[in-house]
Amino acid sequence: MKRILTFLAVLLISQPTIAQSEWDSWNANYKETNITNLIRSEEIYADSVDRGLIEGDYYMRMDSYRFSATYTGEKREIPDSIKASIKRVYKVFGNKEHLAIIDDVKYEYKFNIDGAEYWLSMQSVLDKPFKKEVKKDDTVYLYCLFLNEHGTEGELFNSLLINEFRL
Repeated sequence: MKRILTFLAVLLISQPTIAQSEWDSWNANYKETNITNLIRSEEIYADSVDRGLIEGDYYMRMDSYRFSATYTGEKREIPDSIKASIKRVYKVFGNKEHLAIIDDVKYEYKFNIDGAEYWLSMQSVLDKPFKKEVKKDDTVYLYCLFLNEHGTEGELFNSLLINEFRL
């Protein structure tokens, strides 16, 4: 009887750990951020570069962030210019073995974040689960790559690629 109680106790104690471990890993790799502030900071930086206050014409960076957003129910094909920027940044900073994932991205989804609208691209493998699980006006928690590129002609791309979501 003691063995059965011990087994049940261990099972009950370990159950929440198992259930949380997947999200703990995602949370450890994606910093929580305020996307509005992040985008504003990047725009200010790019403007400073364009005005000659900061040296350099071209820069890019990639990072990973997580945040909440409300889905508007809208979806569109990703514009070629945005996909090309995402691909350029990912080629420099990403895992070359996963470049095919970027090539396969087809759609952007519209979200409301802090009262502003953003189009975010999504890995194609998530398109069907997203359509099945997320409805218009649902608030979702997104795990995204941030791919930032400021071109020599002053064009700024602040792209977010959804790598995972949860309700």
